[in-house]
This record gives sequence, C-alpha cells and structure tokens, in this order.
Amino acid sequence: MRHYDQPKRQALIRNILFFIILSFSCKAYGQKFNILKYDTENGLPQNSVKDITKDAYGFIWLTTENGIVRYDGSSFLTYRNFPLNTQRFAHFYGNRDKDSIFTNDGYENSVLLHRRAPKIFSQKKKSHNNVIVKDGYHYVQYSNKAYTYDLLKGIGCYIKVRNGTYYIRENAMVYHDDRDKKDYPVNIRITLNQLFDFFTIDHTLFHLNYTSGSVQAIRDGKMIRSYTAPLLTDPESKIFWSQINGQAFVINRNTIYRCLLTNGKLSILKLADMDNLKYCISMYYDESYKKLYLGSTTSGLRILNFLDFSATEQKPAQFTNIFYSTLPYGNDQVITPYGEIYDRNGFVKSKHFSSLTPYFLADDQNGNIMVESKANTLLSYQKKEGFNTNRPFHIPENYFVDLYYDRNVYYIASRKSKETINTGYTGILSVYADGSFSKPVQQFKLNNEITKIARLDADNVLAGTIKTLYRINMKTGKIYNLSPGKNILIRNIIRTNDGNLWITTLGKGFFLLKNDRLIRMPYDTNKNISSSHTILEDPKGFLWISTNNGLYRVLKSQLLKYSSDSSTRVNYYRFSKEEGFNTNEFNGGGNFCGNRLNNGEFVLPSLNGLVFFDPLKVNAHYPAQVYIERAVIDGKTLNFDGKINLNQDVYRADIFIDVPYYANADNVKILARLSNSSHAKWETIGKDRKYSMSNIEPGSYKLEVKVLASDHEKYIYKTIAVYVPPFFYQTLLFRVLCASVLILLIYLLLKWRVSFLQKKNRELEEIIEARTRSLSDTVDDLKSTEIELYKEIEQQKKLIGTITHDITSPVRFIAITAKEMLDRKEKTPESVEKVLSSIYKSSFQLYNFTRTLKEYADIYSNHRSHENETYLLYDLIGEKILLFSEIARNNHTVIINTIDRTVSTMVSKNIFAAIIHNLLDNSVKFTQNGSITFSCMHHEDALSLSIVDTGSGMDESKIQYYTKLQDNIEHEKLLLQKYGLGLHLVLQLLQMIEGTIVFRRNTIGTSCIITVKNKKDE
Repeated sequence: MRHYDQPKRQALIRNILFFIILSFSCKAYGQKFNILKYDTENGLPQNSVKDITKDAYGFIWLTTENGIVRYDGSSFLTYRNFPLNTQRFAHFYGNRDKDSIFTNDGYENSVLLHRRAPKIFSQKKKSHNNVIVKDGYHYVQYSNKAYTYDLLKGIGCYIKVRNGTYYIRENAMVYHDDRDKKDYPVNIRITLNQLFDFFTIDHTLFHLNYTSGSVQAIRDGKMIRSYTAPLLTDPESKIFWSQINGQAFVINRNTIYRCLLTNGKLSILKLADMDNLKYCISMYYDESYKKLYLGSTTSGLRILNFLDFSATEQKPAQFTNIFYSTLPYGNDQVITPYGEIYDRNGFVKSKHFSSLTPYFLADDQNGNIMVESKANTLLSYQKKEGFNTNRPFHIPENYFVDLYYDRNVYYIASRKSKETINTGYTGILSVYADGSFSKPVQQFKLNNEITKIARLDADNVLAGTIKTLYRINMKTGKIYNLSPGKNILIRNIIRTNDGNLWITTLGKGFFLLKNDRLIRMPYDTNKNISSSHTILEDPKGFLWISTNNGLYRVLKSQLLKYSSDSSTRVNYYRFSKEEGFNTNEFNGGGNFCGNRLNNGEFVLPSLNGLVFFDPLKVNAHYPAQVYIERAVIDGKTLNFDGKINLNQDVYRADIFIDVPYYANADNVKILARLSNSSHAKWETIGKDRKYSMSNIEPGSYKLEVKVLASDHEKYIYKTIAVYVPPFFYQTLLFRVLCASVLILLIYLLLKWRVSFLQKKNRELEEIIEARTRSLSDTVDDLKSTEIELYKEIEQQKKLIGTITHDITSPVRFIAITAKEMLDRKEKTPESVEKVLSSIYKSSFQLYNFTRTLKEYADIYSNHRSHENETYLLYDLIGEKILLFSEIARNNHTVIINTIDRTVSTMVSKNIFAAIIHNLLDNSVKFTQNGSITFSCMHHEDALSLSIVDTGSGMDESKIQYYTKLQDNIEHEKLLLQKYGLGLHLVLQLLQMIEGTIVFRRNTIGTSCIITVKNKKDE
C-alpha cells in the first residue's frame, strides 16, 4: 500500500482541474465496443487470468492458476500436465520477438513458450526470476503486478529493457549497459516505497514522480524528458504495464486508458468506459485486430472488440427501432419516411412526416422528400422550407412502391389489388411528363406486384416484381420477360459506377444483368447471400451486400470475372454482430434500403437500428500464419513436425489446422486435399479447423492446405507428409516376394507337369514299347507257332499220307483175305484158321498203329497247357518206370533210375513223358533178362537224358534211318510200315521241344541220348 506525504496531496489537488480537462479530452477518443466473455463454462480451465501476451506466431497466451492457455481466436488449448509442484502460473517475461517467453509457477520453476508450445525450462540454466549482484538480492520486475512479497531493506528489483538492465533498490538505481558491459548510476532518488513507481513502454523506462505530478522518461540510463500527466499520478489511477508487451494502461474511475509513446511524445488515449474493473489484473491490446484483452481474478477473460460499425442506439419510446427506406440528409445523416433524422450516434431529431408506410420514400429533382400519406396521395416535403411543410399530390395509383426521375420525367411504380378477392396485386408503371403528376403520359399494367423500377437506357425501363424481371420498351410499349420460368422475387435493382446492373432477390441470390440475360452470382459458404437486399459500391471497387444474415463485401472484379468464367472463385467477406451491429438481419422491402452519405459513410437499415460505417476505414482481416502440427488420433493428442505417421488400425485421425485469427471466423477460408487418395480434390474445412481421416490405404500422401490471405485471391500454403505404413503383406517387397513365389510355384508346377507328362509319355512309350515287344513277341510266337503248326501240319499231312498209304495194305489184305474166304466153297478148319490168323495179325497191327496215332493226337492237343510247369525229372522217370515195371519183371529186366532227385525242368511234361514212354516201351520190349538204366547230365542251359538197355539192340540201318530222318524230317519220307510209328513220333515230339536224340548200338543193347534246352522257372 502506498503512503503519500503532504506535498503529494497538495500537488494532487493542484492537478485536479487539469485532470478533469484531460479526462474530457480523452473521452472524445472513446470508441464503441462489444464484449466477449470467457470463463470455465466456455473454454478456460480456471477463472483467474494472471497475465496475457501474444507470441511471435500470432497466438494469445494466458496464465491461470490451472495451467497455461493458448487462444487462437476460436478455441482455447490448455497445457497443465507439467511435472511441477503446481500448475499455477503468474506472469510472462522474456522476449516475444525472439520467440522466448517465460513464465514460472512461483517455485523457481520456469516454463518456456517456444515454437507455439510450452516446455519445462532447464533448471541448470540461469534463473530469470532473480539475480544476485554486488549490492544484494534483486527480484525481476516485469510488471507492476509482479510483487507479492513484503518490501524489505536490502531487497531490490531489476527491469530488463532492450539494451540493458535497470537495478533498482532503496537510494540506488544503476543501469547496466549490455553493449559495453558497464554500469551507470541513474540520478533518481528512490525510496523503499517507490520501487513500484516504474513502468516501461517500448523499452523506455518511466518513473512516476508523485511529488511533482510528473512522469520522467529514462532511456539508456539517462533522463531524457519529463511529462506532466495528472492522470498517471492520480491516487485513483491504477497502472498496468507489461515489460514483455511493451504496453501500459491506466484504469481510473471505471475508464480504461492506454499510454502511447509516439515520436517521443507521451499520450493517453481513452479506450472504454465499463464496470467491474475492480478485479482486473492483466491487460493486452492487440493493435492489428483492435481488441483489448482483460484478465480478472474471478471473472475469467473479457475481450473488448472496438467496432468499425456504428449501430444507432434505441430511439425514443414513441419510435420503432426497425428501419426500411431511408434517404441521405445533410452530410452525415439519414431521414426516414416518418421524418426521423439519425446520425451514427443515434437519433437526432424528427420532422414528423405524415407517412403511411416505412417502405416508401423518394425525392424529386429539387431535393424535396416525398412520402405516401394515404392511398392515392403523395406528400412532398419542401426542402426550401426545411421540410417542415408539404405539398400534396393526388395520384390515381393505389399503393406507391417506387419512384425515380430522369430529366424531369417521373416514373412511379405502384400496386393495385386485383378485382378477385385474395388473389394479390397487379403492378402499374406510370410515366409523368413533369413533377405536377397531373396525368400519366404512359401506363403499363403487369400481372405481378411491382417491387422495384430502374432505368435501363433511354428507351427501356426495368420493372422487378415478386415473380420475375421485366424490360419495358417506352417507345414500342412492349414488355419482355427477362427471367421466364425462374419465378424470382426481385428485391432491388442497382447500377454500379461501371454501368452494370445488379439484381438482388429474396431467396435466389443476386444476378448480373447482361444483354437481357440474368447471370446468377455464386453463393457464400452458408448461402446467406441468397436473400440479398441491396448493393453499395465503395471507391476501392468492393461491393457491400446486405442480407438477412450479415453484411458481405466482395470485389466487383471477381464477380465480373465469374460472369464470364464460372470456374473462377469468388470470395465473400462477412461482417456480423461482432463488428458492431445490433442484429445480423438487415432489412429490404423498401425502395431505398441503403444509402451513401456525402461524408463517404454507408447506412443500412436493419431490424434493430441503422448501421453506419465508413467502408474505407473498415478493416478486413485475413489470416497471416498457418500451422499444422497437432493431431488427435483415436482420442490421443500427438504433436508432429512436418510429417505424421498413421497406423492402419487408426479409427480416426483429426489433424488440426491452427490459424491465429481474431475476427469473424466465417472469413477463415481453409481448403485442404489429400494427394494420392480418393480425397484429392480441394475440400472446405469447417469452423472446427480440422481435417479428419479414417480407413486410409497404406502409402505416402501429402496433406495440402491453403488459407485465403487477402481479398485478391492470395493464399497461404502449407504441406505436411502423411505416411501410412503397410502391413508386411502389403509391402512392395512382400508383393514382389509373393509374385516371385507364385512365379516359382507356377514354374515348378509347369515343370512338374512337364515332368509328369514326360514321365507319362515315357510310361506310355514303355507300355507301348512293352506292348509292341509283346505284340512283336506274340507275332514272333505266332509266326513260330505258325511255322511249328505248319511243320506239324506238314508232318501230320505226311504222317496221314504215310498212314493212309500204309494202312491201305493191311485193310486191303484183310478185305482180300475175307473175300477169299467167302468165295471159297470149302472151308477147312486149317484154311479158316489160316485166314483168321492172317486177319488177326493184320487187325492187331492196325490196332496198335491207330492207338499210337491217338496218343500222338492227344499230345498235340494238350502239350501247351503244361509248357510252363516246373517238375522234377526223377519223379517223371519214376512214374514211367512204375508203368512198365510189371512188363519188365515178366521179362526179367531191371529198370534203374540214377537221376539226381533235385534236377528240375520246365520242358513240356506231356511231350517229355511221351518221348520217355516210347523209348522205355521199346527198351522193355527188346530187353530180356537185362537192365534198363536212366541217367542225366545237367548243364547250364541244356539237359541230357541217357537211356541204356542190354537188349537185342537196334541194327545200324535203323540208326542211320532215324539219324537221317531227324536231320531232315520235313522232307524225308516216313517209313511207318517198316519201322513203326513209335520212334517217328519221338522224333516229331523232339522237334516240338527243340531236342535231339542220338542212337548208339552198344556191345550189348542200345543207348539213346536225348538233349533238350533246360528251361527253368525264372
């Protein structure tokens, strides 16, 4: 608490009068404003805003007792999860231009705001909160609100400026120059209670001298000037200053002032009058947006928006605050159909016009003002009499809608009820030759109610109705419908300085009329411009369009360019209640719903007051900076720098587009597109300023963002890389690998198939070859069989021929003998016996011959069924020995089998048995009192069977015969009758089994050796 001595009080009293004069002079600079309030219910984490500053990137920062808050004009971003003892933060200090803003939590823990985000400042670095110099301990003084400690002897403070530091303590003030590293004493006597009586503006230090009522300016350690400023030294004044902002404010009796230092001159500018400033503890004024930020101990943040627009205050109780038609009055005022006069500060006075309606108001070429007093009557209030008297004109029209004059010719639009009840109005255009309105020289009736008329050229008049726009040719009297089938309600027809005509409508937007063709202009983002009332053109080429929801500004050149090329973009800038309107709904319906005053101001009627503004002084704000560095991925916040990686399992990713912008959010035009995706077209980003992505295919993308930065189609561009890594099975390497594996599999499959087919071919070839060999063998066998059969048949033919030949003689002999016996008359027993004996012998011989022939036939028919049978040769000989053993015993002959019991063969058993049977039969037959011996010689591929008997033996002639016959059996003649059938059969059978026989005459008996191929079971 300050303690003022008597001299101070006297000085204060002396300056009261001057202060009052100064206060009134400051009040003249006061501006209208509106207030936005923020607290814990709409964005703040806590209701105590300790300090406010703006960083080099355009973001507003707040310190609270529950974290640090960043504000971008539309939303708050709170940081409060610092690893500190507390989340309570106090004041900002440092250097904004160098992106080095500090704050602390009251426990020597510092947080650095750098690159748009806070982070813990290393405690190993030098503390910014206090320093120890040779004279003692000094606290940093970065604001007059920075101290909460008691004033103690030996404790000082220091204030950092651009080129050095001021160290202030009781009875001592030193300036340390950072350039030459020297200390310079400052010639000001400081008491302990005066440590707070300093503030800075733009690195100039000011000292409040309450004794003299002056303010002393100190720069680079030297006193440079002293100012007389009673407001600053008034005990009721509360000074707010901030080293980091370079700003100083004064609150005195609920009025906020700003201290400015311009060209070495200290001035005090009144900003606002408002209540509830008692708890204000921090301030910041944003020059570019004309906004004052106020932080309080309990009420959060208040933002005072100083207005470019002025809406009239509530009028006297007898007047309504809803306006329609107005006309300029004087230099800076307008007048209504009721005679009320207004300027930008509100109601001025009234002429008390007797008007029937607020919609119709006109003037003539002499400046007289005309209103409709009742049906068929116009009152012309005379300018030369100060509009206090009027002149009535009785005109046949029912209800007046619009009036204009051109070279003393007056055109009046009116409406008349249709004859059928409740069917609306017809429109009437009447043309009068002069201002007497005695009788119309021309009159045109339209089916629809007229809303507005305007001159097109010397011969044509435009008439807008509730359904269409007509062109009326004054010479021919023809009426042309310029909007057939469109059914548009015309609000106004406006001619701009270039001669172009613009048509506003209710619900259908506005049009450019060109060559009798209506060209629709594009809508704004929210389609508010669809209901347009009027258009005013300013000297810079902007068109101002009033609507049912806001006021829009657009470059006329963009609209004209769009009229010839609809692919071009038109940018509308929207103004709303935030800029000073009482309501966003402007009014049309009157014949003059917008005026241009002589002082250059525009005036527009609304549902709540008249809106005054100078179009050349209204600031249109556009974003200057854009940052893309934050994202929320499935509810988790992520900060990134130029590139963001998103996993495929991300359900939703919101990428925030941070745009520090503190005017109407409708004017932030953000477009974004994601290249290399299905969203490659430019998309408009909403007011939440985020680009959302979900279910993105893997790959590399570029998120391109452009933000409109001026009226002339200039954009700020930002691009970040977005990478969605593929799963392993979506990578190119995996695809190449899969393709390679697939190709390999196809190759292996083809190779296997080829190998399989080759194998099948080989198998088929082997089968075919085997079958061919089999067929060949079969053919060979068939040929051999054919040859054998042929041989057999030939032998059989030969045999049959021989048999036939040989059998004829016995049969003939038997027949002759029998006939001789029958012819003989005398039959003696001797002759009968002789004949019968001869017949018996011949018959028995024939019987034996035919029996041998039967056995031979049986062998031929059955031998092939046993060709492959394996048997023991010893057993076969034993069977035959057993068959002839009884005969041999009667002949006292012994048959001996010396063949090895293990010798086996596959020679046809039937044939071999028949051969052995015949040979053994002959041996037994011709052997008496002797022996017959079987023996065998077993070779690798041959078998020799020997039969040796001790009988009478075979004479040489037979041996020679059979040997010769064996060598050429096919051609030799068979002597069956001489030598019998037996050995002939043996030779024939040996030929069948490819065997040979050798006969030898022994000293006693005969030996025969049979040699055959030794077939074995393989």
